Amino acid sequence: MTTITTRSGKGSPLTNDEVDANFTNLNTDKAELSGASFTGNVSFGDNDKAIFGAGSDLEIYHSGSHSIINETGTGELKIQATNLRLQSASGAENYLTADLDGAVRIYNNDAQKLQSTSTGIDVTGSVTADGLTVDGSVAINSSATSASTTNQL
Repeated sequence: MTTITTRSGKGSPLTNDEVDANFTNLNTDKAELSGASFTGNVSFGDNDKAIFGAGSDLEIYHSGSHSIINETGTGELKIQATNLRLQSASGAENYLTADLDGAVRIYNNDAQKLQSTSTGIDVTGSVTADGLTVDGSVAINSSATSASTTNQL
């Protein structure tokens, strides 16, 4: 940190050039109120928040246990990207992927289970539901080997 120096003799004020030089040096390790550019990390302690918006509507912080992005205002939290990936911390497993003009996919243990298509959805695995409403015709194809298998809607 730079300190402001004064002349050793009393009653001998700094010249304008000396004042300017001292304040220029003083500000080199500070972020300006009107804007700043950083070349290194900005570290926050637990529960110290990066707060955005005139009404402090967006907060990003770590609680000590959880990392939190909190939209506290009346608007929506929008995540905008060409393609979106929600992944494990290491990036090794997908939870959800969404591609521009393409499919949205949901994964379980990094195995795709549901995918949107241009005509509906594709499901990998079985579907368990507490009810079913069908608009239109239904075709049920069964390859069950048991003679007592009945298909019902």
